[in-house]
Amino acid sequence: MRNTRLGKVFLARVLTGTAIATGTSLALAAPAFAQGGEVSLNVKAGPLSTALNDFASQTGYQLLYPSDLVAGKTSGGASGAQSVSDGLRRVLAGTGLGFTLLDGKTIQISAPNTGDGEVVTGAVNVEGVQGSPWFGGAGQAAGVNGVNGSRDITATEGTGSFTSGALTIGSKVPQALKDLPQTISVLTDERLKQQNVTDFTTAMRQLPGVTLVQGATGLENTFYSRGYAVTSIQVDGGAPLSTLHGFYPQIDMAQYDHVEMLRGATGTFSGYGTPSGSVNLVRKKPLDHSQFSIEAQAGSWQNYRIVADATSPLALDGKLRGRLVMTYQDNHYFYDTAKNNKTLIYGVTELDATPTTLVTAGISYTRQNAVPWYGGMPRYQNGDDLELPRNTSFVFPWNRWDFDTTELFGGIRQKIGSEWTANLDVTRNRQTSFQELGTSNGTVNPLSGAGPTLSGVYNNYSSTQLSTEATLTGAFTVFGQHQEVTFGVNRVDTDGGGQILYRPLITGTLTQPYVPYPGGPAYYSGSPNGSAPAINVFDFDPNNPLYTEPRAPLASGRRLSSGTVQSVAYMNLRLTAFDRLHLTTGLRWSRYAYKQSTVSLCYSIPTSGTPSDFNCVGRQIGDEYSPNQSNFNDTDISWPPSGSLSYDITNQLTGYVGYTDIYESQPDTLDGDLNPVHPVTGSNIEAGLKWAARGGRLNISIAAYRIREKGFAQFDQSRVVVDEITGETFVLANKGNRILGGTVDANHACCFYSDPNQTNKSDGIDFDATGEIRPGWQFSASYSYNRNKYDGSTTGANEGLPLVTIAPRHIYKLWTSFDFEAAGAAGWLSGLTLSGGLNGQSAGYRSGTTCINLNPPNSMGISTCKSSGKPDTVPFQYWVYAYAIVSGRIDYRFSDKWSLAVNLDNILDKTYYTNDGISGGNWYGAPRSFTATLRAKW
Repeated sequence: MRNTRLGKVFLARVLTGTAIATGTSLALAAPAFAQGGEVSLNVKAGPLSTALNDFASQTGYQLLYPSDLVAGKTSGGASGAQSVSDGLRRVLAGTGLGFTLLDGKTIQISAPNTGDGEVVTGAVNVEGVQGSPWFGGAGQAAGVNGVNGSRDITATEGTGSFTSGALTIGSKVPQALKDLPQTISVLTDERLKQQNVTDFTTAMRQLPGVTLVQGATGLENTFYSRGYAVTSIQVDGGAPLSTLHGFYPQIDMAQYDHVEMLRGATGTFSGYGTPSGSVNLVRKKPLDHSQFSIEAQAGSWQNYRIVADATSPLALDGKLRGRLVMTYQDNHYFYDTAKNNKTLIYGVTELDATPTTLVTAGISYTRQNAVPWYGGMPRYQNGDDLELPRNTSFVFPWNRWDFDTTELFGGIRQKIGSEWTANLDVTRNRQTSFQELGTSNGTVNPLSGAGPTLSGVYNNYSSTQLSTEATLTGAFTVFGQHQEVTFGVNRVDTDGGGQILYRPLITGTLTQPYVPYPGGPAYYSGSPNGSAPAINVFDFDPNNPLYTEPRAPLASGRRLSSGTVQSVAYMNLRLTAFDRLHLTTGLRWSRYAYKQSTVSLCYSIPTSGTPSDFNCVGRQIGDEYSPNQSNFNDTDISWPPSGSLSYDITNQLTGYVGYTDIYESQPDTLDGDLNPVHPVTGSNIEAGLKWAARGGRLNISIAAYRIREKGFAQFDQSRVVVDEITGETFVLANKGNRILGGTVDANHACCFYSDPNQTNKSDGIDFDATGEIRPGWQFSASYSYNRNKYDGSTTGANEGLPLVTIAPRHIYKLWTSFDFEAAGAAGWLSGLTLSGGLNGQSAGYRSGTTCINLNPPNSMGISTCKSSGKPDTVPFQYWVYAYAIVSGRIDYRFSDKWSLAVNLDNILDKTYYTNDGISGGNWYGAPRSFTATLRAKW
């Protein structure tokens, strides 16, 4: 063996001499130093030949290699203090090349296999980069993860790649996309930068298979996947946060490295939830070297943004590291009056407490002050489009929605041996917000052009979420096969307590009519003026005195506590019976508990003892009365357990088929015993193929799925009774309880049962391809087909209709980029990167009935149809037509520090809608726009 080794070294020297004689590259550097010493590296990502030259000059070693061996290859670079061998592994990661130490001064770069098929030996070859291929090691070997000095093996910063070889969503441990038996997608750091993704909404818009439906304001959105709303958001793979109970995800993406998404039922780890999927936001972590970057943006509609990002070792010889990200953004919109101002400060530290213990702690604070448009545009009563200009809006200058969001987080990661890791992660999210918003309420009469009137809301929200998760993950060997196991417990406590409830902002009665300004006209139900000022949607003037800022309404109640506690314990196994056959299965216990405590507040001094104000007789405005408490819970064990089989057809191609259970709580619907109706249950069956090409630098997947859900809450009509004396409607609960109108409290109704005759069905296909097609050419393409519908005897008129009619059946997204330098270009062309793509979808529709006239909002802010003794509603139907939006980007690097990029969105200036509604809720998509970004990095 020793003779073989010496022979190979001799042969390498002979080949090297021949290469030099024939003009082959030889990277030389002055004085060499002993093998095993540490050096401080700052090798930039880029062409491999340049990276090797930089490495040689910084280490003092000479590197020998033929020029054609490195031609067209790129390197992720290497930074920070490390050994020479570790640094060179990082430089070569993903290139398919290895190295051999010839002597104390010389290193031979070569392909990993010699002519006789035996691996070139030495310190290590590239296949062993950063450890084993398990738990994300393969991603580092491919150069698409963790190559920029982050302790997070899933980090994509600095890789320049559109794909990833290590994600935690769907497994709780870093795994290659190929090894996860569900549909998984990723937006890497490179994609976030190229497509100018600055907020959570824009990130979701770029993820495959996701449809965006804009909500009540420009700050609210609903995202649909496979026919269901996505409501599960994880951070760093922890327990999912809730978007309910007063929390609005106003998330700035500057603090995140990448976004992961699992489509379909989230299965073992997340407990309750819809089969839409789950999103995981992965925070930026400190790097092992000093790095500072700044970017400044200016764009259409007075959009200005600046981001500063600094990271560095802080103390203890680099064992204590820190990172600070700060952003400031001020922007208007393509429609009139609305604007938004946001500031973010994000800081995180890491401490290597021991060689095997990593401690993380951080904070994120966001302040946002907005003048949003609330409600969107209405339509004609028959559903026809008003065809107003795209810059039209019904935004009142006094509109405001202010947010303060503080997130504290920390974690401990303990390595146990070479294959086991224990994690503890804690996140506390606290958000308070205040909104005072006016809106246009009502449809437009196609004959008179009238109909909409002024309405509004006034709210104080408060939300606190505490998410805790502990996991133990590891691997063991049985019969020579690698087995993996994960144990975990998590708990999410969400509380919207502290919210203050108010009377409607715009309301008028006979005794207290609404008067928009002193001496102005009086508005109340039945008056000549109507119940509120009219809005002329064709000639809207937000400064009309009729729309003067209303006085603040009086508080009508307070939520002392309002939220849920979800607890989950799970075990997940990935078993390998034979070299290529893997079984993944898991068992989950989950508990869902709802809690609410409210109290009503007197908002008027009663003049009579009517039932509506009897409790305030003898009290003062603001006095409390009628305290109410509600507590419900539900427990479940997933059975049969979720499971999947995957088979490695080749080393690059894997096929899989799997089953994941669905378990969706229905806490707001109560049965006759005033307990929550049993959860919706069902199954997500999926089969697919995954291909990891080009050594993991290109990932392609295709999957077909079938979703079935049953057990939806159905109102028990047989329990309805009408009081013969008062004429009031009651619902009879068990034990003789009579519930007026069936309303138990503001969030619960009685009496329901699990309907065995309704099934929600969703079927479809997902295709996703991301990564490097050839050196310098990055590519991302996806296509999703989904068909969903209501099925069953109790679905009534909905039988056979889609679950969400506005969601398209076909969604396709493309983004591709070509870096001339990475492709081997020289001269001025080497600084150029060109990118472009499109997002498109098929048509959707809405149909139903709408009120001809509306009553003023009630105490809950809800408007109802006004009875006129003749038909009160009219039918409507309309289509949201198919569209495709084309975008592009030009980026030029002036040096290794400075670059300028220009993004062009909606290049063809397509007019389209991003939502649907009838009395409101219609939103145009943004017209053609540009954003210029100047970046610098040291």
